[in-house]
Amino acid sequence: MRVKGIKKGRNIEIFEDINIPDGQEIIIAIETEGGFWKSLDRFRQELDSEGVWIEPEVFENLRDSSSGREVIL
Repeated sequence: MRVKGIKKGRNIEIFEDINIPDGQEIIIAIETEGGFWKSLDRFRQELDSEGVWIEPEVFENLRDSSSGREVIL
């Protein structure tokens, strides 16, 4: 189960109801927002969870494969 919340002092406010009884011990893994690779991973997980599939052909010839301009030193 993944839930999102925000830290306020020594408390964490959870943005949604979770179906666990009061007094139940839980373990929290802290994951902060930020960083390209973390954002990319979250995006991919969201796509997977929603059953969205991007065909590999979408990314074909996306980047220029030329060696670029000549550099004179």
